[in-house]
Amino acid sequence: MIECTLQPIVSRYLDTESKKPRYGVYLQSMYWGVKGYGKTVWVVGVKINLPNYDVLKETYESDDEIVQKCVEFLNTPPKSKYGKKRKRKPLYSFDPTPYTYEITAGKQGGKVISARLKTSERKNKHFWKSGPAA
Repeated sequence: MIECTLQPIVSRYLDTESKKPRYGVYLQSMYWGVKGYGKTVWVVGVKINLPNYDVLKETYESDDEIVQKCVEFLNTPPKSKYGKKRKRKPLYSFDPTPYTYEITAGKQGGKVISARLKTSERKNKHFWKSGPAA
């Protein structure tokens, strides 16, 4: 797994200063190529920070593998506050294979993965909007 973080997405249409940051947007386009879209699967647009892309490029064979390892890390549940009594759910329930992605240069000089990821949750408090119904 590769330790990655999601970039907060600022919406210019909503009051973002008083609320907690949100890390993605449910996309409202109709992705008919995704099986079960609008019923059991929705697409979320996210930006993932890559801390050391040059080292990762040498370690892994392809960009696909790097993106899959980042998504795998984002899907791990956080550590429980109560010891082993409660099993935590992951914050984001992304499908391990992205719908599409692109690796670009970030504002602070690092690399950023701009991705469209599939999820099985229609609404999540960490993302703007909610998934459309088909």
